Amino acid sequence: MKVLDPQSAILTNSEVHRFLASNPPRETAKKVGSYQPVNLKNYQRVRDDLQHYVTTTVPYIETFPPPETFVKAVVPKLRSLGVTKTEALVLINLGVGLPRNQPTEKEAEINGDAEEPNEEGAEDAQEEPDDRQLLSLVIEEVDDRFSGEQGEDKIQKVIETMRSEFDKAKATTNGTNGSKAS
Repeated sequence: MKVLDPQSAILTNSEVHRFLASNPPRETAKKVGSYQPVNLKNYQRVRDDLQHYVTTTVPYIETFPPPETFVKAVVPKLRSLGVTKTEALVLINLGVGLPRNQPTEKEAEINGDAEEPNEEGAEDAQEEPDDRQLLSLVIEEVDDRFSGEQGEDKIQKVIETMRSEFDKAKATTNGTNGSKAS
């Protein structure tokens, strides 16, 4: 990842998380000569806040393929469908059309989130957010830009593009570490 124009660079949560995970904080410098040591307290706080956000709110981004393969491929395709770059990056951050891991039954029991069976004995499955509703929240003036039958087709195409590019990127990499599959 190389930022050519720092004033116009927008990064996804996955890119920031991957960067911070691969670049651990440096050690606090000892006072040398007359130079004051650099205070890394706020930097560490940002790292901790991001890690808390990832683990509690968006744990699925830890399994995202490397941005070099996924983001670089999906953003131009979404742009060709009439989605702006900013909207495309927000869609990636929200995981629209992508698999979002729900806690397993064992994790839910540990956390106290287990649902009781209903009268018929079947458990209600946790529902993932509706991707179409997320699209309507993210894409500005969605009703005007994607109206009628053609608009519905474009919205479905956006979701399918996200899913297919994610699957392609996942297939070409080896899990979460970003190395090529061998």
